[in-house]
Amino acid sequence: MTDALWWFLTQRAGRVEHLTPSQCRQLLTTTTIGRLGYSTSDGPRIVPMNYTVAGGRLLFRTTPDTEAGRSANRHQVAFEVDQIDEPRHAGWSVLVTGEAQQITIRELELLDISQAPDPWAEGEHPLFLQLPLTTMTGRRVLPS
Repeated sequence: MTDALWWFLTQRAGRVEHLTPSQCRQLLTTTTIGRLGYSTSDGPRIVPMNYTVAGGRLLFRTTPDTEAGRSANRHQVAFEVDQIDEPRHAGWSVLVTGEAQQITIRELELLDISQAPDPWAEGEHPLFLQLPLTTMTGRRVLPS
């Protein structure tokens, strides 16, 4: 490898910072779109999903008879949220994992959330699921 190539490769690399749970929670409140990962008999799936954070949990909505509804409710899932700044080669990512559980309308009312997750896709989305913010990891890549 030439000195010029080595310099180019090492100078462009950003610094990785591992995020604390508190930083992860704060970043989760800065956007409303993430990706839900779940397993099916045909293999893993990842789909975009609206969400909100309230009461120490991540909340999202779907339809009970969809693949996501059947595969997420009462199963282990992963939910990733990120923000990327391509021109600066920077960004952050937070991954929440755990068992998704249905949450009732009454439980939602007790959370006193200002905005329920509002799916962009047409149709009814009556299944509200919650994922506790207990198992989270996050990292931020800072520009060089």
